Amino acid sequence: FLDKYSKEQNKAVQGISSFAMEALQKYSFPGNVRELENIIERSVALATSNLLLPESLSLAEFKQQKTAEASPFSYEPCLGPEGLDLEQFLSHIEKTLLKKALERTNGVKTEAAGILGLNFRSFRYRLSKYAL
Repeated sequence: FLDKYSKEQNKAVQGISSFAMEALQKYSFPGNVRELENIIERSVALATSNLLLPESLSLAEFKQQKTAEASPFSYEPCLGPEGLDLEQFLSHIEKTLLKKALERTNGVKTEAAGILGLNFRSFRYRLSKYAL
């Protein structure tokens, strides 16, 4: 497919990068071979170098994974018809992150404060606030 569409589109794409190949191998291909062919055709059209890169692949799963990895704020809470107690919700998130930071640093509070971007005094205040 790569040779076919490189010639057809008059592009000098000669191969697939190892990262793009890995993304292709992990993709489930619900449309089977036709979907693979369409992905290669689009990727060749979008290619800016002589190798297909992951950025030129139009894989929905790959893009979702990349977006999730890029942002720690990938969770979007739902606001039901009954509303939400924002203070309680934010407290729950803060307490959960404090616990996770302590777990990750094996209880070393200065390191836990650092990975949360807090100074030690603020971190200690929050620990006492939630009785942690």
